[in-house]
Amino acid sequence: MSKNRVDTPELRTSSSANLSVVLGLIHEYRTITRSELCQLTGLTRSTVAKLVSTLSDMGFVTESRSGQIDRVGRPSHGVEAADDVLAISVHPEVDYLEVKAVAFNGQIVHSRKKLYPQPIGPDQAVDDMVEAIEGLLQDLKKHSLKFRVLGAGVIVPGQTDAATGVVRQAPHLQWYEFPIKQKLSARLPMRVLIGNDASLGCKAEITYGAAKGSSEVVYLHGSSGIGGGVYMGGKELKGFGGYASELGHVRISSVASDDYSGIPGTLEALVRREDLEKVLGLSQVSDDVLETELLENRTSASTNLAKKQLEALAVAVANFVNIFNPETVVLAGFLSSLYRFDQKYFHMVLKKHALPALLEGLQVFVGELGSNALAIGASEMVFEDLIAEPTKYLKLGA
Repeated sequence: MSKNRVDTPELRTSSSANLSVVLGLIHEYRTITRSELCQLTGLTRSTVAKLVSTLSDMGFVTESRSGQIDRVGRPSHGVEAADDVLAISVHPEVDYLEVKAVAFNGQIVHSRKKLYPQPIGPDQAVDDMVEAIEGLLQDLKKHSLKFRVLGAGVIVPGQTDAATGVVRQAPHLQWYEFPIKQKLSARLPMRVLIGNDASLGCKAEITYGAAKGSSEVVYLHGSSGIGGGVYMGGKELKGFGGYASELGHVRISSVASDDYSGIPGTLEALVRREDLEKVLGLSQVSDDVLETELLENRTSASTNLAKKQLEALAVAVANFVNIFNPETVVLAGFLSSLYRFDQKYFHMVLKKHALPALLEGLQVFVGELGSNALAIGASEMVFEDLIAEPTKYLKLGA
């Protein structure tokens, strides 16, 4: 992987700023050498050595002798993001709750999942979240794993107010104006952050997955509903209230079918995971199982439905291409299965509805991070705070 020098005019202004920049690069690349850190930051070899040593003493990185030789013929020290510094991702959905322990080096350390036969209320969900997190931590202790948990990131399939920690509305969960951060913070000995599911998935795919290296990105994630994320110029479009990029609620048809928010004819109304499961005779299966059945056990009914959904998806993507002129479109969740079902048909419809000039150079990818994308995105909320102020976590004994 090529490593380009970072634009960091604030370097050298303070040791704490340098510490954050170096820790951020180690986290981004997961494994990197001191020589590469020097090249990326412009800092001297001795300064980088001191910063890495400090971060190692803090327990956020580990060092090893790398086989790489630097330009003066000396072996370069390898630096790795720690695998025992953790963030907990918490993902409530209509039919399940899943918690995962994500390490600072991006690895999924452990997970727990609970299935629901029917949606539950937010207060019951909080009880289950606390129980699941406590159970996950006990599992880690039973395996004698050394770890530090820095916080929890809650993945919300709906509109969230990150500043207040309130779920404004998650229609298919039937949660409205629910102060989930306050509820969880009162019961958990860790910092709690919340974010929209698709926004977190988009962040993860840009940082580590299919959209890495792209600055103009449209991301669509399909689960029980359809969410979206948009990055322009390398920055997320958040909107006036922070609720932008609700791409699943863009109207693309005059049909009367409503989405989970009660809006007719939207992408979310026409492209539904539950309809695919039903036609395939499935219930509460993973995206991998859904994809296998969809691609390998094609019937006339499943093919007709998949084609209708794929056409709706392509029309919606064409609209987003016309509006945002992205470099990269990423389809994640069950939308990746739809795309794989008939890529040629998708691109035929896309070409019909998008302006030709805006299709030049456009790349369409499926998500690379799979079922871990949202968890990685949720962990990034916690780790971004660590990177911004690493000494704060040391002082807190996190």
